[in-house]
Amino acid sequence: MTDGIGTMTQNNSANKTVSLNDLTSQMVIQSYSGFPGKFRSMDKATSEWVKHNFKGTSIVAEREGKQLEFPVENLNEGDTLLRIQKFPQTLERLLIVNDKLINELKSRGFTKFEVKIVNKPTNAVQEKRKNSVQKAEKLIQQVKESIEVRDKASFAVESLMDNGRKGKANTKEIISFVDNIITNSSADAITAIASLKQSDQTYAHCVDVGAIFQVVYQKLIENMKVKNVFKDGREVLLSSFMHDFGKSKVPKEILDSTVRFERDSKEMQMMQNHPVYGAELLANMNMPSYIIDMAHFHHIKMDTSMASSYPDSIKWDDVRLEARLIAIIDIYQALVGKRSYKKSWAPPAAMKFIDNLAGVEYDLDIWNEFMKIMGRYPKGSAVELSDGSQAFVVSVPEKDLSRPSVVIVRNASGEDLKHHTLVDLEVEKDLNISKEIDSFETFGDNVIELFASLQVI
Repeated sequence: MTDGIGTMTQNNSANKTVSLNDLTSQMVIQSYSGFPGKFRSMDKATSEWVKHNFKGTSIVAEREGKQLEFPVENLNEGDTLLRIQKFPQTLERLLIVNDKLINELKSRGFTKFEVKIVNKPTNAVQEKRKNSVQKAEKLIQQVKESIEVRDKASFAVESLMDNGRKGKANTKEIISFVDNIITNSSADAITAIASLKQSDQTYAHCVDVGAIFQVVYQKLIENMKVKNVFKDGREVLLSSFMHDFGKSKVPKEILDSTVRFERDSKEMQMMQNHPVYGAELLANMNMPSYIIDMAHFHHIKMDTSMASSYPDSIKWDDVRLEARLIAIIDIYQALVGKRSYKKSWAPPAAMKFIDNLAGVEYDLDIWNEFMKIMGRYPKGSAVELSDGSQAFVVSVPEKDLSRPSVVIVRNASGEDLKHHTLVDLEVEKDLNISKEIDSFETFGDNVIELFASLQVI
C-alpha cells in the first residue's frame, strides 16, 4: 500500500460485519462499510464532508468502475464510498461503541460496520487510555475548582506582607489556605494554573512557587534519596509561600511598581535586599533554619560572583537543597508569570532557558530531577502538533519527556472543537509536538476558562 492511490488489496481481517442495530458496547469498530445513497457518486459537498470528518483515514471507493484504496484526502467528487478504515487515534471516538456514537451514526445514516469484539476488561492500551482520560478530567476539574483558591491565597499573601510592614505579621490566614490546598490536593492544579493564568510579580508568584515546590519536593527527595527536612506537608507549602516574605519590608509603591528599575538604582538595591530582610523576619518569628535559608539563599547562583547572585558573601556550598530547588522554581515562575515590563514566556520555553543555565547558575542534579517531574512541556502548556492541530498538555510522560498526553482544542483547519480528543503521544507515534505556542496569543486572555471547560473524549 502506498500513500498515493493504488488498487484495493484483499482485506484478510477476521472482523465481523454487523448492522447498526447490532452494535454493542463490547465492540470496537474497525471500518465503516455501509452508507446511504448520497455517498454514491458523491457531489462536492459530500466528498468534502468526508474528508473533513474522517481526516487521516484510508478510503476504499469505486472510481471509473475500479475499486481503489487511497488516503481520504484524495477523495474526489463522483467517487462512490465503499469503506472508511485505518482510523488514527485522534478519531478513536468514532470507533469505541457507546450510546452517543450509535445515535450519531444513526443520524448520519451509516448502516454497516466491520467490528472487533472486545472482552471486559479492555486490553492494556484501552485501559491506559481510559486512565489517561480520567486523569485529564480530574486535572481539569481541579483547575476549575482551584482558580478561586489561588486568587484568595494571593490576597492572603498580600495581606501578610502588608501586615509585615506594620510589624504585625501573622501566618494564621495564610495557613488556612495552605491547609485548604493540601486537603483538596490543589497544588498540582495550581501548578497547571501557573501555565494558564499570568501572575503578578509578588503575591500570586508566591502562591505559584509554593504549589510547584509542594508538587516537586517530595518526589525529588525520594528520587535523590535524601532526607525530608520538613515536619509535614503544611510546613513544606508554608515555607515556599514565604520565600519572598522579605519583600514586606520593601515599600509597596516600589514592590507594585509597573516600572522596571535600573540595576544600580536605589529601588533595585532595596529589592535585592529582600532575601536578607526575609531571613531577619522569619528568624524573629522563630521559623526553623531551613525555612529561613530558603528565603535567604534563593537568589544565590553557583557562580556567586555574578551580579544576579545576592546577597554577597554567601558560599554556594552553604546553600542547602531546599534553597537550590526553590531558586529554580522562582526563576521558572518569574519567566512564565506576567510582568508589566515584559511578556510572559511559554512554559516549555522557560524550561529550555533554565536547562541552558543548569550547571552554570543552577544545581544540575536538582534541575534534572525537576524537569523529570515537571516535564519539558509542563501541564497547561499550549503546543502545536505535527498535523497542525493545537492542544493543551495534560500529563508528564514517564519515559520520553517530549511525548506527553495532550487534549486537542483546535484542529488543523483552525476550527475550535466542541469535544476534545486526548492523544497519548507515547502511543500515537505518527504525531509529535512541532512547537510550543503562546497560549494567550493563540487562545486569548480567557485561556484558563477554555482549559477549565475542556470536554475530554
